[in-house]
Amino acid sequence: MEKKPLKTDFYIQHLYIYVSEADRMALFSGFGFGHFLEAVDMPENLLLLKHPYEEASFNMHTHLDFATSEEYSQLKRARSNRRSEFCWVDFRSEKQLNSLTAQEQAELLYLGHKKEPVKSPFFTTLQNEYVYLAGEEKEWTKIYFRRMEKLGALIANHFTQIIRKETNGQHFFRRRMRDLIPELPKEQFHKLRMDMGEGVLLSLADPEKTKNTIELHVRTVGEIDFMDEFWEDLGETIRKPLSGRIVYDRKQKGWK
Repeated sequence: MEKKPLKTDFYIQHLYIYVSEADRMALFSGFGFGHFLEAVDMPENLLLLKHPYEEASFNMHTHLDFATSEEYSQLKRARSNRRSEFCWVDFRSEKQLNSLTAQEQAELLYLGHKKEPVKSPFFTTLQNEYVYLAGEEKEWTKIYFRRMEKLGALIANHFTQIIRKETNGQHFFRRRMRDLIPELPKEQFHKLRMDMGEGVLLSLADPEKTKNTIELHVRTVGEIDFMDEFWEDLGETIRKPLSGRIVYDRKQKGWK
């Protein structure tokens, strides 16, 4: 527990996560498509259920748009520049799209409209790894994982990217490549899965303020109904005691 309440400027990044293990789903706030692109090995193609990308290809069988991996940077820009719902599932080849049954197509349309599956979010024909569902306001992103172990890797990669970008420009951390801060171990987040089932806020402390360490603070905050109010009251939230912390000690060159 901190000796005195922390201020919001003590942190440079926050991420809210609520996990439903039974549904193989994680609800994020403070996490967008650009973050997703940087944090995972992206699938080959995305079937776009709701989207702002005007240059998408059109599949005649489903009457739905899709985008290939070569277009992901344009898709990211379109998502950033326009207010729009953004929902997709991944697939490997257009042959899979052309094999979708009427029932599967109906379930996909429901998924994009209601932001929840009729039955399973994973389709036999598509063999999709993810379902990505985001609202127009960008306050939340719901992601279904075929394999939940990918959640830990996603979070670890996300914060590793932020830490490296942040510390690269600071004199204290400016080192040769061999001294590059190592990746956050995904096992750290596997341990937090139970806490995530209650809703957690992960907060990355400003390295300039923590000096010899890099610290990711964990607070159990519960399931949030209104994300806009949650972020408005962030100052009050971060005064709550920590549930845990993940620390990189530069002298020992390791995470703990």
